[in-house]
Amino acid sequence: MEQYCHRGGYRTSKWVLVGEVATTHSDGMKISVLGLGHMGTAVATHLIGEGHQVTVWNRTPSRATPFIGRAILAADPAEAFASADLVIVSSLDNSAARDILFSASAAVLGSLVVNLSSDTPASARALCQWGHEHGVRYLAGVMVTPSTIVGQSGSSMLVAGDEADLDAALPVLAAIAPDVAVLGNRHELPASFDTALLGVFWTTLAAWAHGTALANAHGIDGQSIAAQMAAMVRLAADIGPGFARDADSGTYPAETSTIMSAVTTMQHVTAASVDAGVDPSLPAAVTALFERAASGHEAESPSRVTEAM
Repeated sequence: MEQYCHRGGYRTSKWVLVGEVATTHSDGMKISVLGLGHMGTAVATHLIGEGHQVTVWNRTPSRATPFIGRAILAADPAEAFASADLVIVSSLDNSAARDILFSASAAVLGSLVVNLSSDTPASARALCQWGHEHGVRYLAGVMVTPSTIVGQSGSSMLVAGDEADLDAALPVLAAIAPDVAVLGNRHELPASFDTALLGVFWTTLAAWAHGTALANAHGIDGQSIAAQMAAMVRLAADIGPGFARDADSGTYPAETSTIMSAVTTMQHVTAASVDAGVDPSLPAAVTALFERAASGHEAESPSRVTEAM
């Protein structure tokens, strides 16, 4: 099993982009979708539109009601597994996904399963191991775009698993997300990418919310400063690849500014938040990171903050 679930570094230099190459030879597949939240519902709806025979199941049965007359409604996970060439699980997390797999009992044996549930890399690796121990042909994946564009251009998925299982599933996966990035056979990698990306996404939006609150505290309407905030986010996106380059090389040349300038700026933001009665916890945490990274390295680049992580 370790060939599928092993630890180690990311050894592939680039993703394998599947795109529209894998959109053939998928007609007439029997597909079960277990979990009918926003993503599961969107996936099932799109596959029905593509002409597949779709079976759906959800822990709360009312979630399956909109599919009456359009899909087969399974009474339980075992029934959904028994009738499927491919099973797609889309649940809140890997604990819920494991419960679904476990409740299907012997029906999981030999099943081809794509788990699109978001969670940590460690949980993805553990569920992979559990799946293989119980005879599941298991693929780990994550959607990295909203449910609103499933099946459309720009819809993207990361997936990893055994090559033969990927070959069998990719025609369907490419229909769900035309941009499919295959990350090899390490099942934790989609979650590794996903958590890194979501950390950037939600931390950025939290910073936006803090900036809006700070502006509001001084009588500035949030919408009136939104364009300037968007410009700052774009500037950060332009600078970010340089942070990645420096972190990869372990060198932090101060080409345009020093880490001490970032420390001073964030100290000002934190103090301004306190003065305005705005929660300072976010800027204070960022300030502490930069202060720790700057200690003994005051003349280096702000990108050295990676060393404090």
